[in-house]
Amino acid sequence: RASSLCVPTVAMLPEQLQNVEAAVLAMHREPSRAAECDRFLQQFSRSEEAWSGALQLLGSVHPECRLASGAMLHLKARRDASSLASVDALALLSRCLEALSGTARTLRAQLTVAAAHLASRALAGPEGLPALPAFAALPPAQRVELLGSLPLAWPPERLRTSLPAVLALLTSLVDTEAAAPLSVAACAAAWQPLGADLTDLGALVRPLALALRPHGGDRDAQAEEWPAEAAAEALCGALEVAAFPPSASATELSRSLLTSLSDLASLALPHAATATA
Repeated sequence: RASSLCVPTVAMLPEQLQNVEAAVLAMHREPSRAAECDRFLQQFSRSEEAWSGALQLLGSVHPECRLASGAMLHLKARRDASSLASVDALALLSRCLEALSGTARTLRAQLTVAAAHLASRALAGPEGLPALPAFAALPPAQRVELLGSLPLAWPPERLRTSLPAVLALLTSLVDTEAAAPLSVAACAAAWQPLGADLTDLGALVRPLALALRPHGGDRDAQAEEWPAEAAAEALCGALEVAAFPPSASATELSRSLLTSLSDLASLALPHAATATA
């Protein structure tokens, strides 16, 4: 998919890219060369060519190379994004977002965190994400994952003023009549420490509360994702915010939530029962 922005990095020659790809494969397949290849790749990751090289490796036929490209982009964005010009960071952010669709979970997690760090350099605030075509083209679940990664990359003081806008965007991506999936619960838990109370969570309270049911609502016995713990973290944190209204003025849902959180604490957060005993 073509991008309207050009990645502002030093282009790699084909033989250079082949050397990087060969080093990745050797590191995984030839134990005797692992240390040597790791040193080469660490050195490469510090070069200007690493931005374009890692993006090119995303198209490799070898899964080891695709995964290495995600790790390289994650490391380089975390370490070097702050030194980029904002327009350059925006171009790289768009490329990372375009690469997210259809990727395996581990690679997607790496790219998502890389995108969060690039966004912190490219944008004045998270409110600018919806205006990016590459962000708008992502499936809702992947947009939620990116929102949940932003607190890992942005200074808290820059995010606090964006809290209402981000929670509104998260709400627009959620089925508020169904139990929240893990990505939504984790996103709410990541943003809640910035000062969100139950009023701020608004329509998110219901799906988060539904996720507290035993086994995370409709959780399949074989499912790996269980949102109850993250949902409880977000809701318990919201209940502790000083601005939360007194129980006499709480809504019926909030009063019910206070009771159900106590009943379910030992299930969702095993240590909570000991802490409150």
